[in-house]
Amino acid sequence: MRNSAERRRQLELVYRVGVIVKGLDGVIELVGGLLLWLAPGLLRAVLVPLSGTVAGDHPIRNFVAYWAGHFGQELAAGSSTFVVFFLLAHGIVKVVLVYCLLREYHWVYPYALAVLGLFAAYQVFVLVGALTVGMALLTALDFLIIWLVWREWRVLRST
Repeated sequence: MRNSAERRRQLELVYRVGVIVKGLDGVIELVGGLLLWLAPGLLRAVLVPLSGTVAGDHPIRNFVAYWAGHFGQELAAGSSTFVVFFLLAHGIVKVVLVYCLLREYHWVYPYALAVLGLFAAYQVFVLVGALTVGMALLTALDFLIIWLVWREWRVLRST
């Protein structure tokens, strides 16, 4: 019995941390979308120094540099209107979902699962077009979060 209760507590902690990480991701997307909309030059100026690396850099530094460079190239090459809309919508939806999940609003769980599932499906679509280890790990993490949300919803419904 003790093992079962300990496992439930651990899964609850992983769930909460995962949801909070999703919320932080949503805040970053929201801030990025606002910066891109209101001050696009500022966002590009911030990304340029982050995208440089030198031989022997730490793997995390290389990861940040890769994504900063990739995002900077996307901004320079494409229409920022879609990117602004995507970041703002994605960020707002994530922040609202995280708030509701942390408050344990029972009605939000099916919507959260549907929205997170759609986000994950989009990521799988992108992943099929351009397979990267980073995107594969993020997609796997999203599927883990979806499972944890589903599990939490099931636990809350049984109480």
